[in-house]
Amino acid sequence: MTMASQRFSGLTPPTSPGVRKGSGLLTTRQVVVAGLLGAITALMGALPSVGLIPLPFSPAGHATIMHIPVILAGVMEGPVVGALVGGVFGLFSFLQATLPFFKDPLIAFGPRILIGVFAYYAFVLVKRPHARLVVTGVVGLAVARTVYETGAFLNRNWGTEGYVPGFFGQLFHPLTSQVPLWVGLSVLLGLGVAWAAWSVLRGENAPPAMAAIVGTLTNTVGVLSLIVIRFKTFTPGMAFFVGLTHGLPELIVAVILVVLLYRGVRAAYHRA
Repeated sequence: MTMASQRFSGLTPPTSPGVRKGSGLLTTRQVVVAGLLGAITALMGALPSVGLIPLPFSPAGHATIMHIPVILAGVMEGPVVGALVGGVFGLFSFLQATLPFFKDPLIAFGPRILIGVFAYYAFVLVKRPHARLVVTGVVGLAVARTVYETGAFLNRNWGTEGYVPGFFGQLFHPLTSQVPLWVGLSVLLGLGVAWAAWSVLRGENAPPAMAAIVGTLTNTVGVLSLIVIRFKTFTPGMAFFVGLTHGLPELIVAVILVVLLYRGVRAAYHRA
């Protein structure tokens, strides 16, 4: 077994000394990983369509995945690398800002730098059984709430001028128009997803999923909280609505992608 595979055989990220130093406190591999994930983040920032996943079930219509490389950087190589890649995310958010919120350096950079840091500590500190339980509950709740909000969004806009429902809107309108029925279906779907998550997130899958949740919430809650604090015209109610329509779908996507990518990278280290 090679040195790389030994360091990545457990749940602890491969940040232990033993690889020749690259620059300062970073190992050679950490410099390479930071550069690679930073470049992927930059590509997503330069080509916004690359960093978006269409979500027909979400009122937002899409979920951003620009924070995924930041979470992976923290999980794979520790908080310093996570902070560096998060800084790249923040830089593109600042340079390409079309809203006044993200022209504020504190909002553009602060939460993004912390994504990888908090994801790392969630990965190493939350033990497997606890991580599995938390992820199962959060993902199930996120799915139930997202499905319910999608139906509520459809009902609020149905029949209004300029609103053209898509295929899913027309298909599910008979159900979403019956509020008690839609609430029950949302709960059942959330419980079903929670059961599926509990079945899938065994062993090594739970900690990266926990890191994905913490990293995503760091971005969503951090950005929205700072906007409310620094821009009085943006109310807590508005922040809550944005968090529901954007934050929850992004959390679901993050859990799926981070777990899959983590397993892929871990397998690559074992083969190295």
